[in-house]
Amino acid sequence: MNKERKKIKLNDNNGNQIFTDLFLCDETDDDMLLLELTIENKQYSFKGDDFFSVLLELRNELEKNNIQIMCNGAAKNVYPSPMQMRMGTGRSAYRLFVGKQAQNIDIVDIFECDENLEFVNVKEQYNYYKQWLNSLMK
Repeated sequence: MNKERKKIKLNDNNGNQIFTDLFLCDETDDDMLLLELTIENKQYSFKGDDFFSVLLELRNELEKNNIQIMCNGAAKNVYPSPMQMRMGTGRSAYRLFVGKQAQNIDIVDIFECDENLEFVNVKEQYNYYKQWLNSLMK
């Protein structure tokens, strides 16, 4: 099993920053993608068909404990296209801007961290994605 380690930053409900390792694995025995993270001796482990969906599961669980992950995949205006989700591992997504079609220059790695982005909860991110989609229909 080949694991990639990414250093990530989290914010807790007290405004404290936590730095930890996020492990990504795309070669599991059951052909699923895997994310693993340990915070204060609590391990989180999620599997799925694509990294973005697995990241959403991890974020939902962290949000129950008022913890915000700080990576591009948790930014308000970052979301993968359906094609990005179907092809590859779902590790890339677009930076989205209301009223503007996404372009290749807007593609980011969901596990990198652009500090200039606004990090939000899963629901806020999805709502922005829907707002962006609706803005293209006009």
